[in-house]
Amino acid sequence: MMKIRKKRGVSLILVSGVLLVLLLMSGCGNDKNKIYAPVSGLDENQQLTLKIAIPYETNKALNIVSNAFMAKYPNVNIQLEYIENYDSNAVQLFKQNSLDIILQKDIVYEEYTVTDKNTGKKIPTGTTTEDFFYNFAADGEIDFSHTAVSITNNYRHTRTDGNGGEILYQYTYPLGGEIRGIFVNLTLLDSLGLSVPANYPEFVQCCETLKQAGYVAIQGNPGTLAYGLGIAQAANTVVHDAGALEKMARAEAGVSRCFEDTMGKLYQLAVNRYCDYKAIEDIGFFRDSTEFGQARGFLGLSYDSRTFETRKPENNFGSVAFFPYLSSAETIIRSLIEDNGLDTNFKFVCSPLNDEGVNSPIYITPYFGICANKNSDNLIWIREFVNFLFQEDNIKTYAKAASIIPNSQDALQYVADNYGLNVDTDITLCGQIKFSNDYNGFTPLASGLANVVKCNARKYMVDLCRDADGSVQYKTDATGKEYLCLGNGETVVYKEFVGEEDSAAPGFAFCTLTYYLNDLDSAFARYRSL
Repeated sequence: MMKIRKKRGVSLILVSGVLLVLLLMSGCGNDKNKIYAPVSGLDENQQLTLKIAIPYETNKALNIVSNAFMAKYPNVNIQLEYIENYDSNAVQLFKQNSLDIILQKDIVYEEYTVTDKNTGKKIPTGTTTEDFFYNFAADGEIDFSHTAVSITNNYRHTRTDGNGGEILYQYTYPLGGEIRGIFVNLTLLDSLGLSVPANYPEFVQCCETLKQAGYVAIQGNPGTLAYGLGIAQAANTVVHDAGALEKMARAEAGVSRCFEDTMGKLYQLAVNRYCDYKAIEDIGFFRDSTEFGQARGFLGLSYDSRTFETRKPENNFGSVAFFPYLSSAETIIRSLIEDNGLDTNFKFVCSPLNDEGVNSPIYITPYFGICANKNSDNLIWIREFVNFLFQEDNIKTYAKAASIIPNSQDALQYVADNYGLNVDTDITLCGQIKFSNDYNGFTPLASGLANVVKCNARKYMVDLCRDADGSVQYKTDATGKEYLCLGNGETVVYKEFVGEEDSAAPGFAFCTLTYYLNDLDSAFARYRSL
């Protein structure tokens, strides 16, 4: 049963200062000569409520903009609704016309089907995405002129109609961008006399010190940990190498070798058990893959399902040094620290897989986008809210409160200035490795990075199958090649890819780095004909 908590935007937090409200109300952006133009058809005497679903109860950013909008239009009440199990429930309520606006990431055109329980066949329902989601690409009145094409176009698509014509559509408009990197528990590092690592050699040294002190240095949910660590360097490697990018665009055989440096560094972190897949499973903090769950794990907060109480870590600051994730999680982490009275001091940094004297690169992906309910009786006012929100000053205010990169024309320079980077060499946009609607290079790359980080989990390690004398018992396939199986008993690993035995798991060996590079090649091969 889904739970919905309803709050009027103004009741969540107080907007600090009249100046901020007036600034947001103006909606003028940096072009002070430009007069804000509302969308046509507004009846400012109409009393109405706009229902906006948010993924987290602490979404102060949307609350700030909502307060300013209601100050501009007192006839409008904005109701922010926090919905549990947001990913599955928000869209369902949206389709039922119970919500006016939801926040989502990329949404593409889809013909909806249901599965016949008896036959397993998918049966068309006769409805499509177009029946529920408003197409911003077809709206010439909402002022998106201040936004960054490099961020916005990641959610813009084309499809072919029944007559062979091309339809441009965008069902979600990104509120900004975010970075994949690592959150650092500064309090924990300080307790051990450690500083934040600036490059890979320092990172390894820091992890070794943490390991010797009894910590698993790098922790996170296995589904997001690996590419939080490695995607920035991996993507930056190909985007700024024309030959490598061309190989990736064609999903060419051997393209995985372009990522050998990143894969090798992640492999070393895993083999040395600085990032320990088994420890993550045993500790249990990161089994909840939601952003809220992972933020709690980073801080060492656990939940007692019997008493409904949150348990705090004994040291009151947590035992996880490095948590790879999205930069936007900062608002949730900070809120949890305040709500639970923790002593944790933290910061977000770019993943330090860079060599000495080289900057850590950044990989930017779009943040949540705003979606308008096509069937709402309040569609005109939904459009006006979006129009207001995307004025330059307003979207920058939102971005600051949400700890994201603003969807504004100076977005890349904003990142460069804040992280001391060169726009031309150190920053990669996710759209630069997206080659078509069907082939996003992030997908195979993220899979390859995740697999190499899992290399120290027993089910992904080679079972040496020793006899009573301790000799390895290789099996032979039909061609005479010798092989062993992984701990799952299913996956074959040929002798040439069997690496060193793991002292932490006697009788099991790591697969070699070459094994994982070949595995990444196989992931790319699926896109070779597209």
